[in-house]
Amino acid sequence: MEGKPAEEIDFSVKSFAMYSGIAVVLVGLLLLPGVVSNTYLRVLNTVCLIALGGLVGRTLLGVPFSFKGVDAPDIQDELPSVSILVPAYNEETVLEDTIEACADLDYPEDRYEVLVCYEDDCTDRTGVIAEKADQKYGFVKALERSEEGGGKARATNYALERAENEIIALIDADHQYKPNALKKAVRWFQKDDIWAVKGRCYGRNPESSLITLHATLERHITERIDILARYVMGGYTFFGGGQAFFSREAFDELGPFSESTLTEDIDMSTEIQRHGHEIAVDMDVVSFEENPGDLNAWWRQRRRWSRGWMQVAKKHLSGFSSDKKLPFKKRLDGAFTLAYAIVPAFLVVILPLTVLTLLGFDTRTFVPYSEYIWTLIALAPISLSAILFYHDRGKYRHKPREYLAAVTIWFYLFFQAIVHISAFIDEFILDKKNVFVTTTRTD
Repeated sequence: MEGKPAEEIDFSVKSFAMYSGIAVVLVGLLLLPGVVSNTYLRVLNTVCLIALGGLVGRTLLGVPFSFKGVDAPDIQDELPSVSILVPAYNEETVLEDTIEACADLDYPEDRYEVLVCYEDDCTDRTGVIAEKADQKYGFVKALERSEEGGGKARATNYALERAENEIIALIDADHQYKPNALKKAVRWFQKDDIWAVKGRCYGRNPESSLITLHATLERHITERIDILARYVMGGYTFFGGGQAFFSREAFDELGPFSESTLTEDIDMSTEIQRHGHEIAVDMDVVSFEENPGDLNAWWRQRRRWSRGWMQVAKKHLSGFSSDKKLPFKKRLDGAFTLAYAIVPAFLVVILPLTVLTLLGFDTRTFVPYSEYIWTLIALAPISLSAILFYHDRGKYRHKPREYLAAVTIWFYLFFQAIVHISAFIDEFILDKKNVFVTTTRTD
């Protein structure tokens, strides 16, 4: 897999025109039968309502479970040894803070190491910062990687080969651990069925731009409500690459992270569960993250995520949903989640359907009382945001603008559907080569 810094990929009018043209053709083909059959438009709108309602309904279903606490067992013996892996490429603006946060962990220094794996072709001071930390702290090791390409997964695997301890912690270079995060996470590995722990990535720059504002709120809702509820319900759980913790046994049995998918973290999440083990979700295991500060960085990050999810769906959907060794609830939830890696790309058709409705076409759905369902869907972000803020009361502060973002987040989510279309075109139509584009950091 080729890796490129975001700064090397400029906006191209030609590329924009090509993707726009393909998207228009796809949407046009979906709508074309409606020219001769009004019933088709009603069926299409019904499918959109069911698809969008399923996505929102799945999240709302988890709300009651998000109120249930999860408790890890207390450590009875000596704290386990931990290797913290930090893959870094052009991370000058954030890497020093990340290493300092590792130094401030409430954990015995002789029980953990920090492996900073940086690329030798970094164009900023990433390597200098890593090497200085190596000299300053006895538990930091700077690993310079000179192999060409591979993206984050290969850099992580490079560090993994050199990690010596029984627990492997993975953290992005723009994340800073809360001091008690490590001690909170390792408790879970006393349970034999736990092979990974996923914590909470708390956005620390919601006021940088409208993009970071809405991305922060989206992340809060996804993690504090949806992913936690999945674990409590016994459903399909997953961890995003920001931070996660693993038993060494997981890599001994499954091997390293996949270097052929753009979301190696989601692929590993699925593999762990397919092998009969669990991913614990603990909202007290916190790291603070920086969301992309501009549209270009956000677009490229989210397109990579979206396409990576589609790749994982192609790889695992059939096998995961039909694996009789897995509990039925987990199989059902996994099939639903992986299918929805692709479905959002088609939900953008809702906009032209709305335009056709305003032009006088009959697009009524065949679902009784559908107007109430549309209203429930429209109000869902506000309701979920209110529940999120209630969960965090007295514990985590939210910026005032985050409360306003609950009202406008549908515009952000619609724009994200366009990202899904772009990823769908890359994966299923153009079959483009995987390129891991790093995220641009703000200073």
